[in-house]
Order: sequence, then C-alpha cells, then structure tokens
Amino acid sequence: MAFSNLNKKLGSRDLNMPRTGSKRKIWKKVIIVILVLLIFFYIPGYITYNSVKKVIAGGKTVNAGLKQENLDVALVGLDETKIGIDRLQFAMKLFIWMRIIPFVGGYYADAASFVSAASYETTVAKKVIGAVLPYKNELGFTGTPVPGQDRVAQALKILTKIIPDIDKLEPDLKKARLEVESVNTGKYPEYFGSRKLRVNLEAAKNFIVGSHIVVSENRELLGLLPQALGQNGARSYLMLFQNDKEIRATGGFLTAYAFMSIENGHISTSDSNDIYQLDQNLLKTCLNVICPLKPPAPIVKYLPEFDGKPRTAWSLRDSNLSPDLAVSMADFEKLYKFIGGGLPFDGIITIDTQVVEELIKVTGPVEIFGTTYSAETDKRCNCPNVIYELEHYAEVAAKGEADRKAVLGTLMQQILIKVLGSGPDKLPELVNVGSKLAHDKHIMFYMHDPKFQSELAKLNWTGEIKRVKGDYLHINDSNFAGGKSNLYVEEKVLQEINIDEGVVSNKLTIEYKNPQPFSTWLNGILRDYVRIYVPKGSTLTKSQGSDDPVQTLEDEVLDKTYFEAFITVRPQNSRVLTFEYVLPEKFNGKSYPLLIQKQPGAKDHKYTLKINGKKKDEFELTSDKQLNLSI
Repeated sequence: MAFSNLNKKLGSRDLNMPRTGSKRKIWKKVIIVILVLLIFFYIPGYITYNSVKKVIAGGKTVNAGLKQENLDVALVGLDETKIGIDRLQFAMKLFIWMRIIPFVGGYYADAASFVSAASYETTVAKKVIGAVLPYKNELGFTGTPVPGQDRVAQALKILTKIIPDIDKLEPDLKKARLEVESVNTGKYPEYFGSRKLRVNLEAAKNFIVGSHIVVSENRELLGLLPQALGQNGARSYLMLFQNDKEIRATGGFLTAYAFMSIENGHISTSDSNDIYQLDQNLLKTCLNVICPLKPPAPIVKYLPEFDGKPRTAWSLRDSNLSPDLAVSMADFEKLYKFIGGGLPFDGIITIDTQVVEELIKVTGPVEIFGTTYSAETDKRCNCPNVIYELEHYAEVAAKGEADRKAVLGTLMQQILIKVLGSGPDKLPELVNVGSKLAHDKHIMFYMHDPKFQSELAKLNWTGEIKRVKGDYLHINDSNFAGGKSNLYVEEKVLQEINIDEGVVSNKLTIEYKNPQPFSTWLNGILRDYVRIYVPKGSTLTKSQGSDDPVQTLEDEVLDKTYFEAFITVRPQNSRVLTFEYVLPEKFNGKSYPLLIQKQPGAKDHKYTLKINGKKKDEFELTSDKQLNLSI
C-alpha cells in the first residue's frame, strides 16, 4: 500500500531518470566539450587544412609558371602561396597551446618555424622575380621552355640581374635562416607513409640556411661566378675522377679525366679518357727527356711496379700524395706540363663515386655505350649498380684492354643534361645534394684564379689542411696496391686526451676491420700507408701495430707533424694501430679546442673522444668537425 501511494506521487516518472538540475549540468559539460573541440581543434584544423590546400595550389602554379618560362604565371602562384602561408601562420597561432605538451611541443615549434621561414622565402622569391621581370624577354622567359643545355646560360644572365639587388634579399633570408637553424631534422623518421620525410626536411633546412650564407658570407663568390662560367670568355676545367674504393690521400686513386668547357654558361665535355692514357703520353715524353720529378720515398717504398721493382718515375695517377688538395694538384700539374701544351685548363675539379651515385639518385638512371648506370642495388656486388659499373670500368682501364671506352666525360655530360632538364621542384634537392657533396669533400676545387679559390676555401670546398690553434687530428690512409678493399674496410677511432698540470698527452687508437671473405667481389688485402697529422712539434712517445717502425716527420708546407706507419689488413681480419704523443704547448683553459679534419672520399668512420677518462663525444665523421670539449 505504501509503494502504491509512492507511485501515485511520482506519477509515471522513471525513478532512474536524473533530476532537471542534473540534466543542465550534463548539457553544460557537453557544450563546454564541444566549444573546446571547436576552439582548440576543429577551427584551427579547418583553417590549417584549407591553408595547406591554398599553399599547394599556389606552389603548383609557381611550378607550372617556371616550367613554362612564364614569370607572370609564377608571380600569380607566389601571391597565392603567400596568402596560404599567411593563413597557415594564423592557424599555427591557434595551436600555440601545443607548445606546453611534452614531446608534441617540439614538433609544433619546428612546424611553426618552417612556416615562418616559408613566408620569408616567398617574399624573397617575389623580389627576385620582380627584379628580373623587366628583362623577361632578354632572359628567355617568353612562355617557351628553354632547352636543358641552355639552363646554365639562362641562370648566368639571371644572376647578373640579381646581384645589384642582393642587399634587398639579405634581411628576409636571415630571418628565414634564424627560424630553422636550430631545428633538429635527425629526430624525424625517414618516411611518413610512402613519402620521404627526413631527407626532405633536411633539404629544405639546408636550402634556407645555405641561401643566407651565400648572400651574406659569400657575396664575392657570386660576383666571381659569371667569369667562372665563361661570361667574358670560355673557361676550361679538368675533371678528375678519384676512386674512393681505392683510397688515396686526396680521396681516391686517380682513375679517369675529362675536359669540361664553359662559354657563356654553355657546358660541353671533350677529350675524356682513363688516367693511363695520360701516363702513357707522359712516359713517351720522359723517354726523350730527363724528367726531374722523381717519385717520393713512400711511393718508391710501398708502391712497387708490377714486376716487384721499385718505381723510378712518378706517374700522374700517383701524384695526389699530399693530403692537401692544392699541394697534390700542383704536383699533378708539374707532371702534366711534361706532356706538352702547358696547362690548357683554368682549374681542376675532383669528384668520386659518391658524387655520381647521389646525382643519379636524383636524376634517375643514365645509359651510355649500351650500359645503364642506376642507383638500384646490383646483385653482382650487393651495392648500387653505378658503383659496380664504375669499378668494372676501373678494372678494365687498369688492365689496359684495347676496347675500353672513355666513360667519365660521357657519363657526367649525360648526368648534367638530366640535372639541367629537371623541373624547378627538384632545385632544392639538387642544391642540397651538390652542396653536401662539396661540404663532405666528395667534390673539391683547385682553381687557378686566386680570388675564386679563396672564396671557395671559405666554404671549405678546396680540400685544404687547415692551420689552427689548439689540438688537431687528421688520419690519412693511402691504399697502395691493395685493390678495391676500401669497399669493405671499416675504421673505428678512439682519441683519449689526458691533461695533467697543463701537459696534454694523447692516445690515438685506430681499428681497421674487413669483415668480408676473400671471395667477395673485388675484395683483397689492404696495403695501407697511414699518416697521422697532429700539431707541429708534437712528440711521439709510444706506438704499436705498424708493420714498419713508425717515423715522426715534419710537413713544413702544411705546418704539421705527422706519424708515418704501414699496415696490411686481410679479409675477415682486423688490425689496430696506436699512437701516444705529447702536444708541444700546455693547456690551461676550460674548453678544449680540437679540429678533426676528414679525409676526402673516406667513409663516415666512427669517432669516440675522451678527456681524462670521461667520454665527451661520439659521432660519425661526415665532414671536418670543430669541437670545444668541456674539461
């Protein structure tokens, strides 16, 4: 009866239903959640999505305009791109709360930096097009694409128009550089879905930073480029191919050469052959006259002729004995003059197998003389196809086979044609690849024009051994008759620095290891002439591991002391070299300066540094590295 009365009072209302006040609270929470989602996610996300679409559409218009050689269309695309970037910057500000989120905040900051940099770079691009627009007919921007072989000539003309306005570009380029300079691209995955992520971010960063460096620090180089590209008369350059799989002091065994001529930006190659042809011409000359340039002692001692007798003549292919490119190329030219005809070139450009491999990755396969050169893995060597073909060519040239063809000049010309024929969308990647190859000493320059050489040296593109204050290290390996074993030999370096009452004692340990069996393609016994360059006046106190007694010698030209050793490394074996030495000057600072210079053409060997027993750094040496280590 009591329950019946209670039901009458409550009527038909469900006992489980919340009260009206509770309903309001729930709806308030729902509304708050919806507002939060709208304000913090949906609205910023919607603006971001549409902004990115606008940027992509503008970029396609720019790309189409440049491909069509139509600056007006490209300028419209840039305006559209700038609008999209400005909207994207606004959207990024709406996402600013993401900065406080651990892990995510760093990626947000990077994205915001790249968007800001893109805004500045777009402004620069508009200024550049604005500067050349009045000369569009003169420069060939008539709506008809310029043939690939005329691209450099066109770029040369554009450069002459831009140089007077270069000061107007520098402020925006500097702002863009400051935005991205601290971004660590190494933390990003290699791929995002099927798209390359890390390499593209790295290319973008390097392009932005590099653009400002060139304009601010290498302005004189820009002024010298027109002359170097043959604007005021043809220029000729000797291109030398260094085989880094048979390492030598400046990067590799000198395998082949080609003459490259540039006149008003038009590039052609001629007289390409293997180095043995040049040496045959040199030998003919030296049979008739006395050649005063005798081979240096290391070549006589460690690089005998095929019959086992010591060398009595110095050949062009072995002239790059000094680790300093300029010194080695000066020796090369001394020998070259005996062939006759003086020096019919304005400078020397050296390249190694890495250059060809990296460029082909960008341009795609190249076919010459019925052979395809590609970056795809070749099962015959489990290495890139282009490496297999280049090493096969080197073997054929070394054997002196009559039907060998002049590969280098033709291959480089075909790669160049593909590079110049690439669309503007490939430009940042090509610039990044080219500058990195030069920075890592796979491309190097020895120019006869001292001003041009000096400007290239500022970029560290000339392969010089540097004169510095503080500690210094350069490990230089020369493969003397050890085949192509550098394909497989790896090195690990441990530098232990001990400072006791200001006296600096160093212990350098180098492990050489060849894990592959004799049967592996082109593997063999490495015969390694090793030189360790250290501060001048250093004293060797102990050494181990060398087949011959270690010698302490002075290189007066390079202002360095070096320790000379020799080892052999057999397949599936390892060797260890150690050098203990005392530096000539005491050190009493708090930050220890050390410059480590990489050998051109060498692999990215692993280095570990310790001071007074404590590990201070560990890295792969990809290029010269200036360190200031805390004590």
